[in-house]
Amino acid sequence: MLKKCIIWLMLVFWLGCVHLIRPIQAQTAMEEPGRIFLPLISRMEEEVWLGPESADVVTIAYDRRVEDRVYLGTWGAGVFVSYDGGLSWRRRSSGLGNLYIQRLAVDPQHADVVYAGTYGGGVYKTVDGGWNWYNIGQGMMNGAIVYGLAVDPQQPERVYASVRPVNRSESPWGGVVYRSTDGGQNWQAVLQNIGGSAVQDWVYSLAVDPQNPQRVLAASHEHGAYRSLDFGGSWQPASNGVTDLSGRAVAFDPRGRIAYLGVWHRSGEYKTLNGGDDWFLQSNGLSGSKIYDLTVNPRNPNQLLAATFMMNFSDSERGVARSDNGGEIWVKSGLQPYSIYTVAVNPFNGNEVLAGTVDYGVFRSTDGGKTWTARNQGLLNTTVTDLLIDPLLPQVWFAAVQGRGVFRSPDGGIHWEEYNTGMESRTVYSLDWDARHPGRLLALAPDGWLAANSGGEGVWQAIDLAEAEVTRLANLATVSGQVQLPPRPGFEMETGETEVASNGQAAFLEFLGYAALTTEGEMVVKDDLPAGISVFALLREPGGVLLAGTSDGIFVQQPGAEWQVAGLNGQAVVSVAVHPLSSDWIAAATPSQVWLSRDGGITWQAQPTGQEVEGIRGVWFDGQGSLLVSVSGQGILRLAVP
Repeated sequence: MLKKCIIWLMLVFWLGCVHLIRPIQAQTAMEEPGRIFLPLISRMEEEVWLGPESADVVTIAYDRRVEDRVYLGTWGAGVFVSYDGGLSWRRRSSGLGNLYIQRLAVDPQHADVVYAGTYGGGVYKTVDGGWNWYNIGQGMMNGAIVYGLAVDPQQPERVYASVRPVNRSESPWGGVVYRSTDGGQNWQAVLQNIGGSAVQDWVYSLAVDPQNPQRVLAASHEHGAYRSLDFGGSWQPASNGVTDLSGRAVAFDPRGRIAYLGVWHRSGEYKTLNGGDDWFLQSNGLSGSKIYDLTVNPRNPNQLLAATFMMNFSDSERGVARSDNGGEIWVKSGLQPYSIYTVAVNPFNGNEVLAGTVDYGVFRSTDGGKTWTARNQGLLNTTVTDLLIDPLLPQVWFAAVQGRGVFRSPDGGIHWEEYNTGMESRTVYSLDWDARHPGRLLALAPDGWLAANSGGEGVWQAIDLAEAEVTRLANLATVSGQVQLPPRPGFEMETGETEVASNGQAAFLEFLGYAALTTEGEMVVKDDLPAGISVFALLREPGGVLLAGTSDGIFVQQPGAEWQVAGLNGQAVVSVAVHPLSSDWIAAATPSQVWLSRDGGITWQAQPTGQEVEGIRGVWFDGQGSLLVSVSGQGILRLAVP
């Protein structure tokens, strides 16, 4: 009897669990699925990220099985998912060893299965809707830049990827198209040596004919279209009629056979009616456009949308182009100030369209691409190079954002607004409060120092630093050995930016030479750090004590004394901060770790971040018991101090 009771209780417990596990097809996208680790059900704990909401949105893919679920790939912050059709976003990058996302492809038959192509990290896959990612790529080259991904709509275990290796600035480029027949676990090279062994051109975009998946098209970098008629087993050039061979995007009409080829060298768009046997140019309204991406509306196949970096041969005209008659006539369709990476149409509602931009995040249209609204809630892909918190109003923050100037938050980092009036350059290295003029903000830009009244509208004016008093500097020099950022898509032949701006030793000496460091009117020159040490961050405490984050740890200098080592020897300390209420509390950051001292720098403890982080740019106290950590390309991570 006892044995039967135990079995009965176990059955009841199991049924209770099953009741909680709702099948994905029965969910709306707003209901985030729990992740199942039998016999328990758990959810990922989400970190708290803050900062101005914006992103380089390189790729967008709608889920074809779950309405209103959309996947978005950023340049440096990994993958985000929307559960409400693109109105808001949540970071879903756990397991991604590379956060530079070139391409996303959703399995058209299996909910939760998505592939992500990265810059230099190959292909990743998730089988739980983005909660967890893992690298796949047996047989694929190491360090692969993945440009194109395509899933066979009828046999989704068959996946195609087009790649080339990193660190190639000239031919042979090493381009390869791979095919997998087991969902990406193993890959075989099926297309190589485009243009010959001395060229080895690469493929930007791949498309599978939805009605006849034996037919696969590839848009190559400088050799036009290629085609396979046997599921990618063999390939042949297929550019009959194509005079501009700078392929960037290829897309099939959902009815099959009809396809479109977008090119980069400002010719327009090519169309085939017979699966690639021959092509003809369509450029009415599209001539002079650099096309980066091209999509066909799945609900209205006569409508095409093109993502451009240029229109009408003008660098000032970009945005989305639209055709409502299969490419015969094109018109501007909004977002002309922005370079557009990608355009995606909701497969459940052809009037809903998302466009991913360079720098400015994602825009959403509900009228088929005619009008647009920014939808960046939760989308954090910015790099905060410096942060100031108002000592009198600690909920008011000012952030220097890489390439975007200065932003102001009135509510502790939740909402932000631009604060750039009068600022010619949107590059800002360092922020500070002017110790001589309360309430005046200082900003170090490439051309010198600027000042603005923090209580006003943020009108910046150039100043002579001799008229101000600086107490801190950030981003003083390039961190030795720091990994270079990969060049953004569309700018592949340009030199990548370094993680820390290199304006620094001159600014450091300038800082040391001005009135901020005088004692009773006498200049105190503090240029006596050990030879060969680079200074990355510097601050002066109210008593005149200097703290320096350097290439060899932290140094401290009492007034009138020499520099002394203060911990973290041998480590590149990119940022230091002192607690506003307790000078014994000092925070420091290396490119991959946050440290805290509670005894004035005598001892240091590594602070857990909840995940591996690389590219830390700064650390600050928020005055409310937390640390704020800027991570390159990801915004600001809030850490509770134990």
